[in-house]
Amino acid sequence: MTNPVRTDGWRVEWATGGLIAGAVDAGHGHGDWVRSVTTAVVGGRAVAVTGGDDEAVLVWDLATGERIGVPPEGRGSVWAVAAVTVAGRPVAVHADPSVRAQSWDLAAGRPLADLAGGAWAAATAVVNGRPVVVVGRGSTPRLLIWDPGTGETLGELAGDPSAGRVGAVVAVATTVSDGRPEAVTLHDDSSVQLWDLPGCRHQGQVAPPGGGDRQRVSLTAAVAGGRPVVVTGGWDGRVQMWDVAARAEVTGRASLTGHTGPVWALATAVVDGRPLVATGGDDRTVRVWDLAACRQVGADLVFPEEVTAMALASDGRLVVGFCGDVAVLAPSGG
Repeated sequence: MTNPVRTDGWRVEWATGGLIAGAVDAGHGHGDWVRSVTTAVVGGRAVAVTGGDDEAVLVWDLATGERIGVPPEGRGSVWAVAAVTVAGRPVAVHADPSVRAQSWDLAAGRPLADLAGGAWAAATAVVNGRPVVVVGRGSTPRLLIWDPGTGETLGELAGDPSAGRVGAVVAVATTVSDGRPEAVTLHDDSSVQLWDLPGCRHQGQVAPPGGGDRQRVSLTAAVAGGRPVVVTGGWDGRVQMWDVAARAEVTGRASLTGHTGPVWALATAVVDGRPLVATGGDDRTVRVWDLAACRQVGADLVFPEEVTAMALASDGRLVVGFCGDVAVLAPSGG
């Protein structure tokens, strides 16, 4: 394996596996592919939570790479992790595709609630003043609204019968339109669907189905130009942006181009007032983009293995999962 290219605009703060020259060696990472990443704050300390095919969920100090606490017990590959604040306490949710989703009090280091049936994807929202997790699954019902503090299922979302089959949910993200929380979902036919969360209603299709090289494999949500947008990553390396309200692709602007293989991982955050999206995948390359300006921030970041999971913290630090390892990068000016 080779070290990633040290590029203008970024510095590597720490990494597992000793693979990156000049970075703090944070010891061993996961025993198999990293599949999911999120960030949280525990006792004033920024942390990263990672899940992998080794059935492990690990918590890391975002600044130092120190492993924190006793890891939650996973069952099966951990495809989804999410973080939310419940009654003032930081809570992580982790899930495998078939067995269960579980919420975990990060400060106390104890489990809170289980959801049988597992999940392929999870995202957080606030619905009617209540913090919830939107769970996307392969089984029916495809979408659940779940309270991670009590374990109560608050709603099931079904497709509009006139829209035909709504397939398995492979990715989910949440956004807000006109003050109402919504979910956007990527399905196994590559379509992107929109859901009203308080009303548990299907709102329509944002992006049509696609097959072959046009298959979409990742999804996230952001706000660009004051409008909610969905960003999708494709099998062919394409990164597309979709206007949620217009239910159409955003065109006529610079494209987020450059990847040469499947874009497995997307992450968004607002940093210094700028909406950013990070894209990474099979070509071992990560790019960070300013969505409002549609331009790349810094140079390409090249990793020793394909990138399978990412998260962006609000301070601009980037958490990258590649093979079984984890690295944290920061803007070189910060």
